[in-house]
Amino acid sequence: MMSRLAIVLSLFLLGGCAAAAPPASPSGPPAGFGLTAWISQALPPIGAFQSGGAVFAIDRGKLIVHGPQIELFPGPLLPNLLQRPISQAGIDAIVDAARAAGLLDGATDLTGGLPPGAQTGHLLLVVNGVEREVLGDPTRQIVCVTAPCDAAPGTPEAFGQFWAKVQDVGSWLSGELGAETPYVTDRLAVMLTEPMLDATLKPTVVRWPIAGRLSEFGVELPGSPPARCGVIEGADLAAVLAAFGAANAYTRWTDDTDAEVGAVARPLLPREPDPCH
Repeated sequence: MMSRLAIVLSLFLLGGCAAAAPPASPSGPPAGFGLTAWISQALPPIGAFQSGGAVFAIDRGKLIVHGPQIELFPGPLLPNLLQRPISQAGIDAIVDAARAAGLLDGATDLTGGLPPGAQTGHLLLVVNGVEREVLGDPTRQIVCVTAPCDAAPGTPEAFGQFWAKVQDVGSWLSGELGAETPYVTDRLAVMLTEPMLDATLKPTVVRWPIAGRLSEFGVELPGSPPARCGVIEGADLAAVLAAFGAANAYTRWTDDTDAEVGAVARPLLPREPDPCH
């Protein structure tokens, strides 16, 4: 019959052996996943600022998208951005789809001969902490003759198919998404230009919410009418978001001079490049 000391010693040794066993391999995509999609267009800087911008992003387990916009005139100055938690299974599915489309290796230019002035889609994928940007035509689709209708990996059609799939991730992966909440950006790109005019509207003039003259804001964008462009972040951001949230597209902004300008606002999603440079 074993003594109490022998039993305790045996349990201790068994526990030590269990603790020393190698951990199981983690499932799913490597840590450090992210995805940002935005549009660019070969236009003069002012036109490019107005026509481009992020479409959606996945960052830190959150899907960030543009939500429905209030149908008012004049429209709000800030767009309606929403975020939803996305599960690990949802991220797994997106990584698998990107791999199947050939977006995680091979060529990074899948534009397939876009015509001049056409919109270019940018997909910035982060897998295992490594960034990879792939360019393509977001409207490109395969002509399906027989099922299954899957584009060949690494082709312009595979890019367009993946773009459409992740842009509709709410339908594709609805069971892997949590409830919607407002998303507040940590970087806001602002273009200051001539105010919009409407003979039927009395202009609303609001004080520019941060220090500095409007004529010295950001950098100059060449073109007509003249414009200036800058990215606001850090300590100034809260004041600007509060002021812009109460404004609309026709609001005029003024400083301690007689200047009056209009503003165009573009909240930047995670990893989206600065559109002012």
